Amino acid sequence: RFILKTRLIIEQAPLQSYYSVLIFSPEKSIVRIKFEKCIPTWIEGKPRVQAHWSAALQTLEGHSRSVTSVAVSPDGKLLST
Repeated sequence: RFILKTRLIIEQAPLQSYYSVLIFSPEKSIVRIKFEKCIPTWIEGKPRVQAHWSAALQTLEGHSRSVTSVAVSPDGKLLST
């Protein structure tokens, strides 16, 4: 989920993701709990983040029934349900 939201930053500066994943992860996530001591002390203003992330990654709208399959085009620009 973190990578989906920060893909553009990771493409430009991949090493930034190590610290960013820690400070932007939910407070109760396994990653945050396990590695919180690794957050550098020079990061002073930490953002307010949720305690948990929901299990839903993406919500598909406009369907009258459940979506049972999804196909993504090779370039990643189109989605078919």
